[in-house]
Amino acid sequence: MAVEIFGDTSNLKSSQQKSLARLADRRVPPDRVVSQALARDLVELSRELNRRVGLYIDRRGRVTQVILGSASTLDLPEFARVRGAEGRLRGIRLVSTHLVAEALDREELADLSKLRFDLIAAVHEGAGGLQADIAVLRPGRGDEEAYLAEALPRIPLRHLAPDRPGKEAAPDAQVPWPLEPFLRELEAALAAARPKAQSAGTGVRAVALMVHRGGPELEARQSELRELCRTAGVDLVEVVVQRRSQPDPRSFMGSGKLRDVLVRALEQDVELLICDPELSPSQAKTIAAQTELKVIDRTMLILDIFAQHAKSSDGKLQVELAQQRYRLPRLVGRGTMMSRLMGGVGGRGPGESKLEIDRRRAQERIRDLERRLDRMQAQREQRRARRVRSGVPVVAIVGYTNAGKSTLLNTVTNSDVRAENKLFATLDPTVRQMRFPRDHELVLLDTVGFIRDLPPALRQAFSATLEEVATADLLLHVVDITDPDAEQQMATVEAILEELEAKELPRFVVFNKCDALEPGARERLVEQAEGRPRYYVSALDRRSTRRLMEAIEAQLWPGVVPASAPVEAAPVGEKVGHEGPEASEREEE
Repeated sequence: MAVEIFGDTSNLKSSQQKSLARLADRRVPPDRVVSQALARDLVELSRELNRRVGLYIDRRGRVTQVILGSASTLDLPEFARVRGAEGRLRGIRLVSTHLVAEALDREELADLSKLRFDLIAAVHEGAGGLQADIAVLRPGRGDEEAYLAEALPRIPLRHLAPDRPGKEAAPDAQVPWPLEPFLRELEAALAAARPKAQSAGTGVRAVALMVHRGGPELEARQSELRELCRTAGVDLVEVVVQRRSQPDPRSFMGSGKLRDVLVRALEQDVELLICDPELSPSQAKTIAAQTELKVIDRTMLILDIFAQHAKSSDGKLQVELAQQRYRLPRLVGRGTMMSRLMGGVGGRGPGESKLEIDRRRAQERIRDLERRLDRMQAQREQRRARRVRSGVPVVAIVGYTNAGKSTLLNTVTNSDVRAENKLFATLDPTVRQMRFPRDHELVLLDTVGFIRDLPPALRQAFSATLEEVATADLLLHVVDITDPDAEQQMATVEAILEELEAKELPRFVVFNKCDALEPGARERLVEQAEGRPRYYVSALDRRSTRRLMEAIEAQLWPGVVPASAPVEAAPVGEKVGHEGPEASEREEE
C-alpha cells in the first residue's frame, strides 16, 4: 500500500517529490531508533528542501507515514485508531529533522505526551557530525499527571545506531538501544502508574481563553468563569488571559498566542477550550481548525448549566429555545449565495445540502418552541390576572446568581427548593403563597439569577419568566455581602432591572450572609444601596429575617403594621418571638 505524503508538496520539483515518496520504502532494524543511512538521507533532503521532514516508524521498522513540514514546524497527521488500552504506547515512533542543532521544543514534547509515541527523535548535523535529540514518556510525578515527557541528553548518532551488527552502542543506560526491551520496560512502568492518575480525574479538562483590557473587573470575571466551570462539572486547569481592547476578529487571540495555547493544552491533556467573551461563528471555526479541540464560549457554558438544572417543562423549553437561537447562526457552509431553498429561477438543482436541511430543521424547531412557550405565557397571564383580581400582592426575589435567593425563600416559607453553592442552581421560577399572622397573604416569587453580560439568547428565551419581575408589587434585591465583587454585581442587577422596566418598583436591598461579614463590608456597600431600605440577614437563620418580614408587611399594607420597622435588621442570632409568616403548598409555574 502506497504511503501518501502529509504536507504541502505543491511547490516541490518532481524529483523532490519522488525522493520523499521513496522514504516510505525504507526499513529500520527493529532494535534501533533509526539507521545512520536513513538519518543521513533525511538530513540531506531536509537541507535541500529547507523544510523539516518526519517519519512515522512502527515497531517492525516500517515507515507508515512521510510528513513534510515548514522550516520551523512539523504539523502531524491524525491517527485512524489508538493502539491498545490506556497506559500503553502507540507503537509508533516519530523521527524528524531539525535544520539547526536545537533541542526539542515544548510543542514536540506536548505531541509526545498527547499522542503517546514510543519516542520522538530529532536528527540534525552538529559540530560532531550527525546527532539526535530524543524524548520519551515517563510516569507522572503527581496524581494529576499520567505521563511526563523527558528529554534525554543529546546522543551522537554513531552511539544510537551502530552501523555494524556486532558493534554496540555507548554504555549509557539512557540510550534506547536495543529498542525493543527498552520499550517493554517503559510501557510496564507507564501501565503501573496509570490507575493512580485515572482516579484523580474530575471531569472534562479545559483551558479558558480570556481577552480583556484589564482593570479591577478582570479578577472578578476570572473568578466567575471558574465558578461557571465548577458548576458545569468542568475541570478548569488554566486561564490564559490576553490583554487587548477587543478580541482578534479572526482568531480571537492572534495566531501566535493561539499556537502557544495549543501547546499548553497538549501538555495538560486538555479536551476543551472555553472563550470569554462570546465567539463569533468565524472565530469558533478558526480556533477549532487550528487547535483540533472542542471550542465553546461563555454563553454556551451557561446554556449547558441551564440544561443541567432545568426541571420543569417550561424551563426545559426555554433552555432549548435559547440553545437553538444561539446555534442557528453558527451553522456555516457555502454561504447564502449557494442556497437552494428559494426555488424558482436559479433555485433548481439536485436538492438541499446537509447544511440547508439542518438550518431548516432548526428554524422549524424554534417556531415550534415559540408557539408552545406562547401558550404557557398565556397560562401565566391568566394566573397573574387571577392574583390581581384577588388582590394578592407579589413580591419577587431578584439578585445576582448564587447570592442566596432560593435559600431565603426556603427559610421564610419552610420550603425545600433546590439551593446549592453553585451558579444558577435554581433555574425554574418558583412561587410560594405566604400568610402573615394578621391574615395577610402574598405571593413570593423566586426568579433565575442574573449575571453580568447576560447573553441575548438567554434574555430572549427567559423574557417570559423575567416579565414576572416587572409586574411585582415589591422587589427583594438579595446581595451576597461577602463577595468581593458585590458592588459590581449590584450594578449589574440594577442595569438588568432597568432593561426590564422594573427599576422604579419599590425595592428592599437584602444583604445576605451577614453572619460572615468582614470588617468594613457593610460601609463599603451602603453607598451603592443609597435611597433604598436595606436589611442585613443570614438566609439560613430565620430569626434574622424577622424585621425584613415586618417591613414587607408594612410596605404592602400601610397602616396595619406600626411604622417602626428599622432600616437595618436585628443582629444575627438575636432571639425574637415572631417566627414569620407561614407558607402554603408549593405552586410552580
